[in-house]
Amino acid sequence: MPSELRQLVNLLSSAVDTVDGIYEKENATFPALDKPWNPKAPNEILGQSAEVAAAKMILVAAAEQLMATVREPYVALIRTGDGMTMLACLRTLSELNVAEILREAGPQGLNVNEIAAPSKVNPDLLARMLRLLATNHIFTEVSPNVFANNRISSALDKGKPSAELFAKPDERLQGASPVAALVEMFGDDLAKSFSHLTESIQLDPTGATSPMRLAFNVPADQGLFPWMMRPENKKRAERFTIAMHSDSSREVAMGAIYNGFDWGLLPADGTIVDVGSGMGVNGLTIAKKYPGLRVVNQDFAAVVEKAKAHWQEHLPSHIEKGLVEFQTHDFFTPQPITTASAFILRHITHDWSDDQNVQILRRLRDASSPQTYLILIEHVVPSIAEESDEVKKIEGATREKAPEPLLGNFGAAASSIYARDMLLHFLGGKERTVANFVEVFDKAGWKLVRIHRIPGLEQCHVVGVPA
Repeated sequence: MPSELRQLVNLLSSAVDTVDGIYEKENATFPALDKPWNPKAPNEILGQSAEVAAAKMILVAAAEQLMATVREPYVALIRTGDGMTMLACLRTLSELNVAEILREAGPQGLNVNEIAAPSKVNPDLLARMLRLLATNHIFTEVSPNVFANNRISSALDKGKPSAELFAKPDERLQGASPVAALVEMFGDDLAKSFSHLTESIQLDPTGATSPMRLAFNVPADQGLFPWMMRPENKKRAERFTIAMHSDSSREVAMGAIYNGFDWGLLPADGTIVDVGSGMGVNGLTIAKKYPGLRVVNQDFAAVVEKAKAHWQEHLPSHIEKGLVEFQTHDFFTPQPITTASAFILRHITHDWSDDQNVQILRRLRDASSPQTYLILIEHVVPSIAEESDEVKKIEGATREKAPEPLLGNFGAAASSIYARDMLLHFLGGKERTVANFVEVFDKAGWKLVRIHRIPGLEQCHVVGVPA
């Protein structure tokens, strides 16, 4: 029997053959690391196809497991700290608009002195940050102290002229790619919370105390989101809203909302209530394909106003026909809509504890009819070991197991969902396993009936009906 190292190499070779074969068939080339990222390019779109995405999962899982196997244990442990260092550097470079400066410089790159000039920062320190990231394939060093964008770093680009970003620093993230907002939020609010994880679990063994509460001294009687909406946290709240738009932008581009729950099951003139709607992207996307559906967007007052503007820009006909409503609503209070065909909560339940989820979902259950659907658009945390027999009975609950000798959950290729789970703990929430969802649904009066897995994405549509 071949060694584990040889088995991993064989998996890598086979997956590369699969990807190369698909690209050759389409007369295309796989996106190059040293070229800027263009998500609309045909070869990037091809990379999101189900077959290529599956092969890439094996490639990443096998490559990471190979590195974990051959590295000395102490080196592997110390390397985990590099992630925090790189995150701090990424946040800094994003706020200094480096990706935009390098986009304007082109493939020949720019000397670090010129990169540093607009922000008047230390060019030597800037070069050291860029060199660390370039060594890890984020940015590229064209020649000594001359740097350029590559496929990964260009994802930070806010899509605006650098001069405009420096002239209007308070508006840098508005209307820009949400990736930069996400990186800056990770490197700021969440990074400050990281150091309080140990204290939070020691102070409260139940795990209910959020590290972010400790980091920012949030009063115990105030929720994190109401705290974030306070006037002094305006910039923080704006950044959070833009950052959370990151996933939705990608999901819309991939048509993800149509690839899970079958919206055609709803009455043609039914009502969808988007609870915690944000900009209202979910309902808007559904309404474009199912124009007879009435949509109710519910969120904080300030967010609802932005949602109105978003709909006015992207689907004014629905407003003109009176088929969309915008409500200020706190989902911990009684639900005012009692005629909903479906309640949608996208990335809402993961922000709250199990007990709080039961409160939220119970409010919806109390307002439901026997025909009402509950659709949670969330990530579902896979078990590394085999799922229980009870979980296996739920349609779509299990997913394909990775080939040996990989970890059954695809190991590091799937690690982002586990990291996201810990990030959400800092906010007082969690990502959930299927068993977690079943427990919360049961306590709130719902029955989990199926899970739709979205091709090319980690998230799912978790569907419930009244119990």
